Amino acid sequence: MQRFALALILAVAAPAAARAEMQELMLPVVVNGYVREPLHYQTTFRFVNLSAVPAEVTLEAYQNDGTATRILELFPVPRAGTTTVFRIEPLGSAEAFTSGDVPAFNGWARLTFDASVTIEASAEVALINGPVGPQPIYRRPSTEIATAVSFPAVRAAAKLGGLAAIRSTREGAYAIVNPSPADSATVYLSLLDPSGKLVAANTLGIAPQARVCKFLSGLVPGAPPDFMGSLRITGSIPVGAGAVNVVFPDGLFVDVGIGTPPGAVCIQVVTPARNPLTGECRDFPTPCDVPDGWEKVASCK
Repeated sequence: MQRFALALILAVAAPAAARAEMQELMLPVVVNGYVREPLHYQTTFRFVNLSAVPAEVTLEAYQNDGTATRILELFPVPRAGTTTVFRIEPLGSAEAFTSGDVPAFNGWARLTFDASVTIEASAEVALINGPVGPQPIYRRPSTEIATAVSFPAVRAAAKLGGLAAIRSTREGAYAIVNPSPADSATVYLSLLDPSGKLVAANTLGIAPQARVCKFLSGLVPGAPPDFMGSLRITGSIPVGAGAVNVVFPDGLFVDVGIGTPPGAVCIQVVTPARNPLTGECRDFPTPCDVPDGWEKVASCK
């Protein structure tokens, strides 16, 4: 095992007293550990404080089942607890990276910071064909980097969407996160063709703080075998997502943007809607909560 290192100042003291108002971002994809020696994943976290005042950013990572896990500050003795706090100077930045060998981890991370500051954050996930660090990816030559992709931090939202592809040469892989510590999420997936027509759909249940991560064909089992269009995500509560296209046969990563539609004022009236592919009918709290591609109807009775 190699010693974990931080490129910039990392706070080692306990977090300051909780402030009245906090905000959260999610990094939907965080991976670390061996595929087979020496091939291994490493994730590099980057933070930029866009505010003219100091900022404290708390990072906590979660396995797919929602279990909080320490992935930083592991050596020489793991720090107690599962959070790591970064103190970032006004207009400053910070960087940290996982050790590459331990722990074996595939999940997501939550970032929490004061509502008065603005933070830009990302997680660069790299598949490295070389000895385990400790060193950040920017110190490695291209000959040691099998592939890498950077995932921007995202905010939870009830509606999200992005490009979707299933081709012989590439397929999209998606990570969908329920950041709520207490509530399960029902997530409706709508696969739309270029004309906006619903061609496949699926419904997922995601436990508190858990993540579902699959290729598109596994996420939406009825997806066409040769497809290009978009995947729309509708959550019963706000969720987050990240995506990447995996290009075959070498398994190269290409980032896929996930966006949210503009906010809209929605009348608070229960709205029945039917999935035209399956005939399933449900009552949704508002018209804005109806999944894309579903048809609004007068009643489900």
